[in-house]
Amino acid sequence: MNIKKLNEERAEKQKQMEDLLSGVKAEERAFTEDEDKLFSELKNGIELINKTLSAFEESRKLEEETPADGEKNKEEEEMNEEERAIELETRDIEDFASFIRTNVLSERAEGTNFSQGTNGVIVPTTIAKKIIMTAYNMSPILDKATKYNTKGKLEIPVYGADENGKDITVGYAEDFEELIESAGKFNSVSLDDFLIGALAKLGNKLINNTDIDLVNIVINIIAEYVKLFLEGEALNGNDGKITGCKDITRKVVLDTPVLTYDDLVKVKNKVIQSFRKGSIWVMNQETLTAVELLKDANERPLFTVDPSGEFDGMILGYPAYVSDNMPNLEAGKTPIIFGNFSGLALKKTKDLEIQVLKEKYATQHATGVVAWLEADIKVEHLQKLSKLEIKAGE
Repeated sequence: MNIKKLNEERAEKQKQMEDLLSGVKAEERAFTEDEDKLFSELKNGIELINKTLSAFEESRKLEEETPADGEKNKEEEEMNEEERAIELETRDIEDFASFIRTNVLSERAEGTNFSQGTNGVIVPTTIAKKIIMTAYNMSPILDKATKYNTKGKLEIPVYGADENGKDITVGYAEDFEELIESAGKFNSVSLDDFLIGALAKLGNKLINNTDIDLVNIVINIIAEYVKLFLEGEALNGNDGKITGCKDITRKVVLDTPVLTYDDLVKVKNKVIQSFRKGSIWVMNQETLTAVELLKDANERPLFTVDPSGEFDGMILGYPAYVSDNMPNLEAGKTPIIFGNFSGLALKKTKDLEIQVLKEKYATQHATGVVAWLEADIKVEHLQKLSKLEIKAGE
């Protein structure tokens, strides 16, 4: 039998199930006896198709495991692996969209691509990984951070001069003379496990519209939640939780919220030349507007257009990234951060877990999608980042 035909037949049955559900929801009634019988038949038909497709898949795997004439074509094997990955993601997307609409999890999804959380069925790992990567790509802060995927507390050793300014000394020496001992000290950055949650709700009227790509809607909504929260914590920090850039020690402090060309030069130079490659400026739109109006001693604009078009523009030769998570030029705030954000350590302990909540929001005619992950963000390389602070008003 043609696999494509089976997939089309399954899609048609799923469509009929969705139409049945849409009808009773719109009329606010229960299934009739005939409708209930038809729904069960469609569900059983889908399950039989899934079993048939699983049998085809198992048969194909057995064929692949049996070498033809004792030899395997390596190039063909690699191509099959890539095709399987694409096929797996496509299948997971179909199963997930079907599950959101019908609340029926196909047999092929149970115990395989869909993992089981403490509160029920969750998104397959292929889609969960796509969601967290979407979040990273949306924010250069998260994208550039040095990532650690590990469980438990993580201690990162950091070496530097001690509290008296002493560091390793290198100098000339003579035979039989003792070297003068001088050394800095090792500190450590501790990364913990902070539980983070995000919730999005989708109206069932939207869900029942079969012309809409449900999976991409969910991915983009959750990705935006994750991006906004993680980026905000990375930039501003939170005492007792993710501290992020709050721990930056290299800074320029202004008495008043009046920005000058010289101030930006000082902030830039707090990061030494060898660490400036890949650096960016981070500020909100209001602060960027103030920067765009600045000119040097020769009346040349400080702000220039970014030739790549990736960022809003360039400041002193480095890209400017606008983030709504950054505060305004106000007393007691930190409106500008500069540097290479690989100096931030982002630890992710818990894999992103997405759960579909249908019953909880049934009275709202909506479906909830909740995301959970465990993460921490701290500065691990103090020399790569600097910031501009404004003194708090008296």
